[in-house]
Amino acid sequence: MPIYKCYSRNGLLTDSARQQIAKEITTIHCEATGAPPSFVNVIFLEIPAGGSFVAGQPATRSLIEGNIRAGGDLKTRQGMLRTLSEMWTRLTGQADADLVVGLDDIPSENVMEAGLIFPQPGHEQQWFHDNRAKLTESGWTTA
Repeated sequence: MPIYKCYSRNGLLTDSARQQIAKEITTIHCEATGAPPSFVNVIFLEIPAGGSFVAGQPATRSLIEGNIRAGGDLKTRQGMLRTLSEMWTRLTGQADADLVVGLDDIPSENVMEAGLIFPQPGHEQQWFHDNRAKLTESGWTTA
């Protein structure tokens, strides 16, 4: 957790672009929230022609849907929205009018990863410490 799902039309993104977008989403999230990079998941999903509609008409918009831990303030969340939008348009060449970005706040007690309930924001280091054996066994890094 967090989980960022990036939806775009078939063929918009190269492998290289996906790699760069994933790195930048990770950086944006970590700088804004203080979460470690190992928490950030990025998924890319391609939308086939005719698979997306706006106002009942076929569309080619892209979407970034971020499920993030609740607790961040409004200024931080809106800054993340702006930075995510700027990053996407810069890397894809797609106009900001063709992008929807949304963040959903999810309480950390509603998230499980590696078989463990996620920590509250700001309690990551204690969570790593308390669960080091299980996380190591699961192949997790603490950075």
